[in-house]
Amino acid sequence: MSDDDTPFQDIEKIRLLFFTSPTCFACPDVKKIVENIAGTSMKGMIHVSTIDITEEQEIAAQYGIMSVPVVMMNNERIAEGLITEDVIREKLWSQLLPNIISRDRDTRRKESMMILTKNTISSIISQELVRKNIGDYVHIGVYQQVMMSLQALDPLVPQLLYQSGQELGMYGAAPYYLTVLNPKVGAVKPEERFQETLIALAQLYSRNNLVPLYQATHCDIAKLEGYTATLRIYELANSAGAINIGETLCHYTAGEIAGTIEAMIGSATSVVETKCKGLGDEFCEFEIEVFQGKEPGKAPYRKFEVKDKDKKIKFLGDFPADEYRRQLFYEYIHETTQHGYNSLLMTEALRPNFRDYVHISSLQQQIMSLKFRDKFCGALLYSAGRELGVIGPGKNIIYDLLASETLPIESMKKATEMIQKYLTHPTNYLKREYSFVEVDDGEDEDEMILRIYENAYASGANLSETNLNETLCDFTAGYLAGRLALIVKDPPIVSEIKCHGTGHNYCEFKIEKGYSFEESEH
Repeated sequence: MSDDDTPFQDIEKIRLLFFTSPTCFACPDVKKIVENIAGTSMKGMIHVSTIDITEEQEIAAQYGIMSVPVVMMNNERIAEGLITEDVIREKLWSQLLPNIISRDRDTRRKESMMILTKNTISSIISQELVRKNIGDYVHIGVYQQVMMSLQALDPLVPQLLYQSGQELGMYGAAPYYLTVLNPKVGAVKPEERFQETLIALAQLYSRNNLVPLYQATHCDIAKLEGYTATLRIYELANSAGAINIGETLCHYTAGEIAGTIEAMIGSATSVVETKCKGLGDEFCEFEIEVFQGKEPGKAPYRKFEVKDKDKKIKFLGDFPADEYRRQLFYEYIHETTQHGYNSLLMTEALRPNFRDYVHISSLQQQIMSLKFRDKFCGALLYSAGRELGVIGPGKNIIYDLLASETLPIESMKKATEMIQKYLTHPTNYLKREYSFVEVDDGEDEDEMILRIYENAYASGANLSETNLNETLCDFTAGYLAGRLALIVKDPPIVSEIKCHGTGHNYCEFKIEKGYSFEESEH
């Protein structure tokens, strides 16, 4: 892999060594897996060296390689033999995520969220539509699939989501919304200000006409004693319609509540979700504790652990814990999507007696706060989107399209046109995720361009006087790559090259043949 200039050129790259031989029957398949990782979600972050042990016997002996294939990461053997893509990805994220979580805040992230906040307030308060053709609300199924796909990747992702939500609460639109809903939040005495902030938060997460985000149907203050409190939120968009998977789901909301309170009262706040639809409860409950006088952002992260977990959910088979956890999230995505499909057809409601749509700012702020937390988080979003594209709902539409074609599909043009048909299927349009989809030829024969208008993930970012100068739709790029993997034998690379975040009025994705690394110096 060459060291071309990339957005990650200032980051120390992860070093992968791939040991192979001409007679190895399993090596070609493993090589494709490594290529897929190195050329898509981790593009620019990984340097891959291919080592033929028949030609580089000294190097093989140095690392003790007796059989192939073997993949090493930073001189540590991480996988060998018949390797799955999940194994390598898990190893990569297990190394990256702790570093991402522990890193200091980036001022660029604060500035970016403030830009988005300005557009959000214009849409919500001034009722100036960002998306003129389809409006500024998106089905909560879109919102949920992003969060669930992220959480399914790694057990550390919930902590990362909490931190991202916390920063959004501090720098995003929520503090402004609270002043609109309850002018008393500016009370002089800190304890009174805390109480008034909670009242405003309860209004924000309930039906109201002043700030119609539709994040939940109702919110109660279940307890309020000094600087501790409990908020109980019903039909929260994160988990409405969720099944019991033995794990809380609303880490981002917990972080956002903490950050919002910190912004309002100037003291560190800890929020932990103790009840959730993901635990089989009827509502989501958040325990709040303010550390008076302690600097905002310095409260400990407290992860809620389910007591008597075996009574909550029965584990089946002998799967490793992480693998079983991922399977539960896949099941949740499947079940929630089925309910969401029924919601789109208006035969069932995820939130009875309430609309199943949320304002696009709720989705965008989650994406933005995570995207700008760390440069590796774009790859995290891409990986989550690709995972959803491969295993997620709607594959039956893809298979119906393939049924009338001569297989295998080898033309990138044909594959991209099929993706356009999939994206413009009536069921997908009902989600209000985007309005129009166009396909154009790329500069090269094996390159195509797919253009999405009014994409919910980024629309409005181009309306600010200050250009973010950043593509924002890594999740969409990954999702497109995952869907294309169902159509073509060799998964292509999908890269967003234009976006609302770069000042354009659409999102443009380049689709090209999969990356192939050559044998290189170790």
